[in-house]
Amino acid sequence: SGINAEYEAVVSTQSTGKVKRLKHSKRVLSFYEKNFQFRKPYNVLVDGTFCQAALKGKVDILVQVGKYLGGEIHVATTHCALRECFQLGPVLSGAHKILKKFKRHKCGHENAALDAAACFTAMVGAGNPEHYIIATQDSELRKQLRDIPGIPIMYLSACTLFLESPSYKSRDQAEESFLKQDLLTDYEKETIKKMKGNQEEKTAFNRKRKRPKGPNPLSCKKKKSEDGAKKKKKKKKPTESCSGENNEALVKPVDSVQIDAVK
Repeated sequence: SGINAEYEAVVSTQSTGKVKRLKHSKRVLSFYEKNFQFRKPYNVLVDGTFCQAALKGKVDILVQVGKYLGGEIHVATTHCALRECFQLGPVLSGAHKILKKFKRHKCGHENAALDAAACFTAMVGAGNPEHYIIATQDSELRKQLRDIPGIPIMYLSACTLFLESPSYKSRDQAEESFLKQDLLTDYEKETIKKMKGNQEEKTAFNRKRKRPKGPNPLSCKKKKSEDGAKKKKKKKKPTESCSGENNEALVKPVDSVQIDAVK
């Protein structure tokens, strides 16, 4: 039972590790698809060192690389890589046999062959126009390729395929292109223009005519205060005791006194 538990633990760790590697490869490939226009089927360029590692690890390149990358692949090599593998002699004879099975892409070095590293560097050029995924165990070649943006690099580690994360150069170029690009499509631009035109028409239709404004509320208050002052002045009129019949009574005695004085 203890042996079975240990075996199940090993299998579970292997399965989780495989899932993580597949998720990692999907993330890396989606990065190159979005930023460097990589498309399926992927072009995988292999050299003799990768074939030698696959032979030792019993890795079927066509089958297992296709599964790891999650789609159809085209595996190819160059005349320079084949020649280098052949010149190294019986040590790489098995790798040479595997490499011969793949399609050869023209590298332009048929008359003056280069080593595989120099040939692959020339094949990808400045911007990797053929969208190659480079599969190699050469650490120096991988180091050189990291300085060129837009090149996925794959190698074998302990019989396990591994796709490197995008290099700093690739990420920097992707960020620059993202900042420069126009994120709106032509259809979205047209719809925005139509929406703006409709909005302008609505605002022009709903626009109200300017009308003369009413009186200032402060001025109205002033008028009310003047009316109140007038009303107060009216209150100063003589009272009823000084008006009417009483007034006449007061006037008559004065007149009689004045007449007596005259007499």
